[in-house]
Amino acid sequence: MSKLIKNLRKVKKNLRHSYWSHRLGLLGSEAEIQSGAHFEYPERIKIGDQCRISRHALLRANTEADTAIHLGSGVSVKENALINTNQGEVLIGDDTWLGPFSLIYGNGGVVIGSHVMIASHCAINTVSHHADRLDIPMSKQGIYTAPVTIEDDVWIGIGAVILQGVRIGTGSIVGAGAVVTRDVEPGTVVAGIPARVIRQRGEDVLAVNGQSKTVTQARRKDTHVIKYGL
Repeated sequence: MSKLIKNLRKVKKNLRHSYWSHRLGLLGSEAEIQSGAHFEYPERIKIGDQCRISRHALLRANTEADTAIHLGSGVSVKENALINTNQGEVLIGDDTWLGPFSLIYGNGGVVIGSHVMIASHCAINTVSHHADRLDIPMSKQGIYTAPVTIEDDVWIGIGAVILQGVRIGTGSIVGAGAVVTRDVEPGTVVAGIPARVIRQRGEDVLAVNGQSKTVTQARRKDTHVIKYGL
């Protein structure tokens, strides 16, 4: 019985791949579209080899561009994640991971590099409302957009928010719950609201008399140190 169930699941998987390969702009080899994943304007969506789109993920390519959403090879879009171009474009490199319940609003354009980890419940936003006038409701004052760029090998922690106009440099880390309102330099660790620089990657942190210090600080004082793992 278990072998029969396994074979049935394989057949259903192959049928979904065949169905979406005819509807999407591109569906690469060994890409997996799970049951319940949903695409709007699928002809404007290109999905590379070995991608995985999990159940209840929604990719909405509501823009006039020929390719509004492009996923490189090995991209994983997890359960209940949303990519909404809304007249913009969202381009994602290879081997990048978009966590459950995370949101990308691509109005102003979003470019995400390769080997990027975006944890659950994150938001990448390229649009905001004008709110200067007091005589009319903010909802009537219009919007403005600015692109977001996330370079290669970036780790974005749970619940972080990336706001419009921000570039996050290669090899950076954004702490859980951070709100990023300005550019992050490569190799930098940021956290907090608004996000601020905590340290540079590559600085080992050590416990010295109960206080966290970098290797350089500890060596200057020639202090006996115990390594403190991050």
